[in-house]
Amino acid sequence: MRMLFAMDDQVHHFKVNGEIGPGDLSVLRKSLFRFLDGLPSFTILDLSEASLQIPDFEFQKILVEIQTLAKAKALNLIIAQTDIESKVAKQSLLEMALQKQVEILKGKLALREEMRTQLELLIDENNKLKGTISDRIEKLKGESTRKGPFAPLVEKLWGEP
Repeated sequence: MRMLFAMDDQVHHFKVNGEIGPGDLSVLRKSLFRFLDGLPSFTILDLSEASLQIPDFEFQKILVEIQTLAKAKALNLIIAQTDIESKVAKQSLLEMALQKQVEILKGKLALREEMRTQLELLIDENNKLKGTISDRIEKLKGESTRKGPFAPLVEKLWGEP
């Protein structure tokens, strides 16, 4: 097995050529796990030119592990196993990344609108409370002129500075 690496437009491209035997599975798994620990944003694993010398279920198990790790780290990874998948992998990867960005932006817009609505509600509530407090102050001022000994103290506490 030979694994070739190339990078184009921030897309990491691994191309596996030759026969993949039992020993190659662990090398492939460890290599990609180590690479994905670096959190590359866009990665393509091209297996279209590889031939398997192992049972397909073992190979698919490793691919599922790699795909799961990439999803857990929120990375954009495409595993191309056929020639057709290989040819459209970069476009598919970039479309997938753009779709995630759109979803993130929609979430941000929804959050912004929710925050704006809550802010407007809080401003309205604040204005109502200001009005209530002003009414009470006026009421206390009116009562303070009628009550004798505590009038100066009430005036100091509730009066405007």
